[in-house]
Amino acid sequence: EVIDPNAARKANRFKPVVRHLGPYYLAAGKSATHHITMPNYVGSVRTMVVGSGDLSYGKTEKTTAVKRPLMILATLPRVLGPTESLNLPVNVFAMEKNIREVQISVKELSGLGSFSGSTTQQLTFDEIGDQVVNFNLNIANRTGPAKFLVTATSGGESASQEIEIEIRNPNPPVTNI
Repeated sequence: EVIDPNAARKANRFKPVVRHLGPYYLAAGKSATHHITMPNYVGSVRTMVVGSGDLSYGKTEKTTAVKRPLMILATLPRVLGPTESLNLPVNVFAMEKNIREVQISVKELSGLGSFSGSTTQQLTFDEIGDQVVNFNLNIANRTGPAKFLVTATSGGESASQEIEIEIRNPNPPVTNI
């Protein structure tokens, strides 16, 4: 079954991490703290602050690491075609010594794919670091945006990532008259 690719919503693979807070008023000699909730992200972000008052201004910036005790990063190509089969690699990061046994599971959310073999795997960490597990993914004979959910749990810690990818026909039928 082929769906009109122009009618389907396109998958957004790379969601930007941009947050804008403020403006805030701060009295002289006072300080303030602001908290934000980060989306699922592995890496670092740049934090920037701009201040102004009495015809003057100032600015500062700092690179901040984004990390949790347990993190995952699943990877897929930019697009997939109908009936393709591939490995879905999941990089699991144990960032604290108390992360030992980690269970990783995958789930298909859109009806455009399925997993052959097990949808759960177990990893053991002896020290802080990362390991990779692979899941066998099969794409259906349809087009459109597909969604997959990857979850990792270890004790009281958990991490999840939702991946959205476009399933498109690389050679759509063409008729010349």
